[in-house]
Amino acid sequence: MNLTSAQKDTIGLTFVLDKIQADSPFGDKLMKAIKFYRKEEKADLNEEFDNITKVLECIKTDKDILSETRRCLMRFKDITNALKKLENSYLHEIELFEIKGFMLNLTRLQSAYSETGLNLFGVEFVDMEEALDILDPDKKRISPFYLSEQYTKELWDVRNEKSKLEELLRAQTDKAELEKLKVMRASIIAKEEAAETEVKKMLSEKLRKFLSIFFKNVESIGRLDFTMQKALLANEHNAVCPEVGEERVEFVEMINPEVQAVLEKTSREFTPISIELGTGTTLLTGANMGGKSVALKTAMLNVCLCHMGFFVFAKSARVPMFDGVCLISEDMQSISNGLSSFGAEIVRLNEIIKEVEKSHLFIALDEFARGTNPQEGALIARAIAKYLNTKSSVSIMTTHYDNIACEDFIQYQVAGLSGLDFDKLSARIAAGISDGVALIAEQMDYRLVKVSGSGKAPRDAINICRLLGVSDEVMEVVEGEYGR
Repeated sequence: MNLTSAQKDTIGLTFVLDKIQADSPFGDKLMKAIKFYRKEEKADLNEEFDNITKVLECIKTDKDILSETRRCLMRFKDITNALKKLENSYLHEIELFEIKGFMLNLTRLQSAYSETGLNLFGVEFVDMEEALDILDPDKKRISPFYLSEQYTKELWDVRNEKSKLEELLRAQTDKAELEKLKVMRASIIAKEEAAETEVKKMLSEKLRKFLSIFFKNVESIGRLDFTMQKALLANEHNAVCPEVGEERVEFVEMINPEVQAVLEKTSREFTPISIELGTGTTLLTGANMGGKSVALKTAMLNVCLCHMGFFVFAKSARVPMFDGVCLISEDMQSISNGLSSFGAEIVRLNEIIKEVEKSHLFIALDEFARGTNPQEGALIARAIAKYLNTKSSVSIMTTHYDNIACEDFIQYQVAGLSGLDFDKLSARIAAGISDGVALIAEQMDYRLVKVSGSGKAPRDAINICRLLGVSDEVMEVVEGEYGR
């Protein structure tokens, strides 16, 4: 995805993925090695969405029907290392015990999965009764396992010999004879261990021909588990299946669960964000505190989730198949390379420019060039916006600079504090009725409003200064400079 760990954190992706707790070790491995579906994998992505839809429907109609399936998933232990060892060597008794337990639990899972009525793509369990008979020849189908003397005549004979010798040991009182018997017992134990080794080799050789079936079932268990976790997450947040489109990104009332959770702690609500992004550049303008960055990161989060095979947090969504996603956000400083934040942004920009010439990307630039002086920053930001506007990729850029927007760009503006009576609000703050910061947060309208390209960014920053009590003398200078 071309995103650093810090960027995954900042867009809320880490928060979302941390909410998923796989029931099985195989589902957990899939989650940790989560893939990004590319253009050529569109059919696979739609299959994943179909699977989530089926499980979600099952949850909504009868959530308890999945309970036994989940209990079976929780019983699995990771036998991957044992299976890899089986490819070239023989298994020891504890590993054979775990293999037997896997097959017994697989039988239970097959039954529980059948009861759900689900028929998921890529989830196909292959019967392992024949392989189970190798480790459970008596067909008792209970979990304990030991190397039975019935496996080979050699093992039968040596254990019989050992049993008779131990009877003699228990009855012997002569010290010299007892020592002789102990020496004989040590020799028999060595024979027994050799016979047991031959049994383990024999059992392993018989199991080896079932390796491909073992791996097939492991894959199906992991996919079933991971798909169920995705559906449970979608159910918790009322997430929806995105339509995999062609060129445009469209989100209706999307949310960012991490920001939403933070706001809920202070009894505030997340304002759902609706936006349409076409090829070329889309600008998001508005003052600081207005939610531009949250909107950008929420869009990036949901585009990423779609490409990772998750339902998205919105009322409806349409997302094209991108070759990749790129984000330039705050704190791009590279200490190890001795670069400033602005320098690191430029290095990353150069990488994106090389990619955008040959790939269809989703590109997000959050307050690009904020780390240099405003005059040059505005010029550079405008140039980059113009450049990306000529490309087939979808780019979104937040900025509070003036003179970036033009008629060539799609532009959204945070509604912000427009339409408010600032004299009344200032009077409330001055009278101590309201705290300034809390009042701004309460009155801020975080909805995005589509506007025509214009040169001036909104004046919310100036209004915020007024509400927070910046002196009249300073504000007169600010107002005078702004009007020039």
